[in-house]
Amino acid sequence: MIFITVGTQLPFDRLLETFAEWHDSRGYEGEVVAQVGESSEFTHPDMNVFKTLSSDEYYKWFCQAQGIFSHAGMGSILSCLDHGKRGVFLPRQYALAEHRNDHQLDTAKAFTGRFPILSFCSDKQAFFTALDELINPNAAYQLPGQESQDNELGRHIAEHLGIKGRKP
Repeated sequence: MIFITVGTQLPFDRLLETFAEWHDSRGYEGEVVAQVGESSEFTHPDMNVFKTLSSDEYYKWFCQAQGIFSHAGMGSILSCLDHGKRGVFLPRQYALAEHRNDHQLDTAKAFTGRFPILSFCSDKQAFFTALDELINPNAAYQLPGQESQDNELGRHIAEHLGIKGRKP
């Protein structure tokens, strides 16, 4: 099962539509549960779509999931690390009017390559590749193009939070 979350602050239809395109093009038959946000009108006949979830409902689906697909919010990233879940992240972009600034792009840059179970995607092809890897149980966690970076900000954030990533 794949669990999709867009967070609680803003809708993120680009994430949902990109996932739906991957889902339909690959003929994915596994269960999909999506938390889409209050103002989203997204629907899909093969997905369980919820506008909101209580904290208990959220973690019920999160813990059952084979993998997580999400915006690049710190809560989702840290939950994946805390629960050992493979995560595929698509950062919201200011230029596309998806957020107030580009802090999610900065977060993705800071974390890219530091934790092999996390994949940060900047375009549709990278996203499709990451999801193909996510559903393939024999795939390595490290995806092509996700080389480890000597990223001081990511290292400091991880150290501050007590998360052990790979050393640069």
